[in-house]
Amino acid sequence: MSAAMEPSLPPEHREVHQPLRAQRHAGSFTTLILVGIAAYLYIDLFVFLHVPVLQGDDQVFFWTNAQRMLFGERAYLDFFQYTPPGTDLLFFAVFKLLGLHIWALNLTVLALGTALCWICFRVASQIMERGQALLATLLYLVLIFSKPLNATHHWFSVLAIMCAALVLMHESSRPRIAGCGALLGLASFFTQTHGVAAALGFSVFLSWEQRRAKSSWRRSFAGPGLLLLSFVASVLVLNAYFIATVGANRLWYEQVLYVWRYAPRVSGIANLGLPEFLTWRALPLAAQQIFVYLLLPVIYFLSLLRSRFKPNGSTPNRRGALLLCLVGIFLLAEVAISPNWLRIYSVSMPGIILLLWLVDRTARYRRPMIALLYCGVACLALRQTWARHHQQYVICDLPAGRAATDPQTCEELLWITKRVKPGSFFFQAAWPGMYVPLGLHNPLFIDAVGPNEQTRPVDVDVAIRQLQEREVRYVLWSKRLDIRHSGNSLAPLQTYLFDRYELVRVFSSQDELWERK
Repeated sequence: MSAAMEPSLPPEHREVHQPLRAQRHAGSFTTLILVGIAAYLYIDLFVFLHVPVLQGDDQVFFWTNAQRMLFGERAYLDFFQYTPPGTDLLFFAVFKLLGLHIWALNLTVLALGTALCWICFRVASQIMERGQALLATLLYLVLIFSKPLNATHHWFSVLAIMCAALVLMHESSRPRIAGCGALLGLASFFTQTHGVAAALGFSVFLSWEQRRAKSSWRRSFAGPGLLLLSFVASVLVLNAYFIATVGANRLWYEQVLYVWRYAPRVSGIANLGLPEFLTWRALPLAAQQIFVYLLLPVIYFLSLLRSRFKPNGSTPNRRGALLLCLVGIFLLAEVAISPNWLRIYSVSMPGIILLLWLVDRTARYRRPMIALLYCGVACLALRQTWARHHQQYVICDLPAGRAATDPQTCEELLWITKRVKPGSFFFQAAWPGMYVPLGLHNPLFIDAVGPNEQTRPVDVDVAIRQLQEREVRYVLWSKRLDIRHSGNSLAPLQTYLFDRYELVRVFSSQDELWERK
């Protein structure tokens, strides 16, 4: 039927029809973006089309904890944990639904990255046009998330925080404030400090908003009070099972006191988490990290000036920008107490969105800057993908499935697979990366040991006793644990290893496999 022959609709029907068409178009646009993002992440997480790359970094601890829960162990009682149990439970659910497979772990990273990009696009779309929101999302994907590809607890916490920001972006009604507080409680179920820092940022925003509306002091504290009440209620509900089974005192010690006493501070972190030794090969990555380190405080300072002090009509959507700015400042201040590049990256989403918001406000240089950023994102994405697929991968058939990894790791995994059956006790002293791929069981309360103050003498004593009681046959020891000085708490464990075990293999990585005599 031609356009001229189409039946005309009454004006009121046309008014309804056009928004519905716009909503469908926006939904299709968002779906297309997410499919493209998922495809990009899949290319980085799988090689040879279907072989998952064995991942590492902090997420390994949560894989191992979830595996121990599958074995029937309990967090805080049967194995050590100083973060909230949210990430452990999430990986436990993944293992229950999909099985203990390496590809399931990589799909979890893919789903997390896609979800983070979705919330980035949705939040950015509230304060800028869709084209700029798309650029902010792609910049976040390529510059921030794709570097670590690490499903650790920080990302899940920030996902909940940004969902809370989306809820409160346009309106501060009581139901929205209560929902925002509940989401911040969920954020604290993954990272206790992120949820608290974000709750403070939201509270400051709500108080400022009421004072700008010339409300009374009592009314100014009503919004933050409701937010914090909902936040505390959410935290208590989510932790109710663990409070009942573990005890509030133990949770308080491991999640609060232990972190306060043993977590490294700024003064004890070399180069603020940047690479200690710079080489020409590592220089691009170090430059990228330094860029993010310097970018965030500058962006928050400029955004605060632009959104807080300009007249109401001069900066569109300044309310949402101010909300993101305050939340970002509090998150950055929280991780600055104990910084490393992963923590800085994980809380950077508000800053990445505000960078594009500031570019969008720069009328004179807006188009060339946006074009330059699109070119930069494309080049960085191509470089990262090329670098990942030109690494020297070796395909290993492991108990948790086929995986691609570097030759040194594959050598260790295959050699141990031939001698240790899945489900057997095995202690990897320096890093818990082998338990899930090989289906092995950590026999100790602690997940790993290190030559620093985080491994307390009492932990070493318990480790020696459990190695003895459970007659653990193999221990994989790392050379970096052989630091000999008066403050090294691992000396008794190393002495026990030399007395009760014999060296049977030194791998090319200099890791040592010891067998009980």
